[in-house]
Amino acid sequence: MKHYLELFILGLPYAGLFALLGTGVVMIYRASKILTLAQGAVAMFTAYVLYQLNNKPAVYAGRGWGIPLPIAFPLALLFAGAMGYAIERFLLRPLRDRAVLVSVIMTVGILAGLTGLAGIIWSYDRQEAPRVVPSFKTAIHIAGITIEKDRLFILAVTALIMLGVVYLFKRTTLGIAMRAVADDRRAALLMGIPADRVSSLTWIIGTILAGLAGILLSPILQLQPLLLTLTSIPAYAAVLFGGLTNLARMTVGAILVGVLYSEVPSLPVIKSHAFPGTSELAIFLAVIVFMFISGKSTQLQEEEI
Repeated sequence: MKHYLELFILGLPYAGLFALLGTGVVMIYRASKILTLAQGAVAMFTAYVLYQLNNKPAVYAGRGWGIPLPIAFPLALLFAGAMGYAIERFLLRPLRDRAVLVSVIMTVGILAGLTGLAGIIWSYDRQEAPRVVPSFKTAIHIAGITIEKDRLFILAVTALIMLGVVYLFKRTTLGIAMRAVADDRRAALLMGIPADRVSSLTWIIGTILAGLAGILLSPILQLQPLLLTLTSIPAYAAVLFGGLTNLARMTVGAILVGVLYSEVPSLPVIKSHAFPGTSELAIFLAVIVFMFISGKSTQLQEEEI
């Protein structure tokens, strides 16, 4: 029991990072009605950009630029935001009058393009990612359970960001404008709300959140284009638990997904037979059961964040 309790606690940072990825998906969906499937690729590519900026030239065939981490980190997030703006402005905005499915397919193309580009530039070999989380030399011991402080730091940071996003949607002018554009774009335009600017800002914030999640995840999983991109799949499971619109339920779903991601591989039957992909299968089955019990599809009615 102690072992599984420890795994539960270790799964919470994963839950926080999945929630961070999912928050960007929910924000973009609420503002544009587009389910972006490119969040994982954006997260991965941003992590590689930080690697490129911070890595010393001698370490990686002279390609690193050796920029100090306190400067490279915000530059990488700035790149993520610029990438979000470019995706919305030049790839998705021209498709606004087409069926929503066309825009969703475009995000699949973005995912494939960013993954392939990362492989071409940095190769598909695993790389050691820069750590932006402070290195704590000591751990916390509670009832015989060891908890690393850096994981708690990640969990605390993601919780604060989630609260900030909720405040943004409920208490700020930008948040109200985002909800107005999501509810009725034409009515928002008639009220003087710059809908295009609001959509761009939503994508910028969403991709910055994805980039931050990728930067925080990469030291845990190591840098590898396909691995980091596919890690976003549990985040989409959490989004489905939230019905694409509800952040509170999405956060609960992220906790469930994070715990499954950590617990399932350590079950005796799974561990003894070394089955690959069991965490992802368990998450998929949990989503299916939830959708069946709730009696809802992904086309859920709008709910307050």
